Amino acid sequence: MQGIVRDLYKRLLFAGRDYPKGLDFVRSKAKEAFFKNKDLTKEVDIKKAVAYGRYMVKELEGAKTLKKYRTMKQRYYD
Repeated sequence: MQGIVRDLYKRLLFAGRDYPKGLDFVRSKAKEAFFKNKDLTKEVDIKKAVAYGRYMVKELEGAKTLKKYRTMKQRYYD
């Protein structure tokens, strides 16, 4: 289980590099969420938390893509 959680943390930090609010914002929110769930012991609960974390990684990537799209649109269109 530790490997899955560690991998999720790495994914969050990697996705947060280009997040509009910055990596420090993503890192602080990730730490907050991980410390909130540090007492989970049941495998089912841990898997649910990891699944939610992976969903958040996808949301971060979506926000990053939207930021790039808006920047490109501002540069080339009125």
